[in-house]
Amino acid sequence: MPAQQHTGSSRALPRHVVLIPDGNGRWALQHGKPAAAGHLQGARSVEGFLKACRKLQIPVATVWAFSTENWGREGVEVKAIMRLVDFYLRRNRARFRKEQMRFRHLGRRDRLAERYPRLMELIRMLEEETRDYRRYTLNLALDYGGRDEVLRAVRRLVGESERPEAVTWERLRESLDTADQPDVDLIIRTSGEHRLSGILPLQSIYAELLFIPRLLPELSEKDFTEALLGFTNRDRRFGLRPDGPAEPVVGE
Repeated sequence: MPAQQHTGSSRALPRHVVLIPDGNGRWALQHGKPAAAGHLQGARSVEGFLKACRKLQIPVATVWAFSTENWGREGVEVKAIMRLVDFYLRRNRARFRKEQMRFRHLGRRDRLAERYPRLMELIRMLEEETRDYRRYTLNLALDYGGRDEVLRAVRRLVGESERPEAVTWERLRESLDTADQPDVDLIIRTSGEHRLSGILPLQSIYAELLFIPRLLPELSEKDFTEALLGFTNRDRRFGLRPDGPAEPVVGE
């Protein structure tokens, strides 16, 4: 897919939406349940998010399931998250084919292959089975960190012995985990936290941001549909003035 062209304000739905699902642990604590129960309820809310994306025909959805820093959590919680990911991927395998949805993993693969080889093999299998689908794309960010992604991309270019003058943005974006996908239009974070934590930093420079105060397990498909439709009211200028050409911006 070619790089996204920015030509002024937008009244269209986003082409690429990122969900930072936050608040599962706090929801579990509030309800006197173990963290695993919060992640299970949160996974159901993520399903609502993906249903809303499909019904609105949004081409690319990214869900951040596990960050590079999340390995520092309690082992029992990490195992619960990985089991949940494995369960939902296997349960939706047939749906990927039926709905012509391409599945792609974003993030490091080496640690997953070492610590959860069964899950990593499933991920590889789903990517292979769905590689030719283009109707929808589901990105699962698992063991993902923004700085880590950039480092891996640069190392790929260095490994290809690129001359400095040959390293363009187009070449770099082809080395990112999201190669051939449109840039991010909208990032949604739940639970009231107002930070991005490094999700797709190079792909999100013009992304609109939405911070929902409620915890992830409290949200439904209807809530996410309203959030996605609300994007059409955003005035996106991409550095342009609303009444004419923009002056040059330092760094652009």
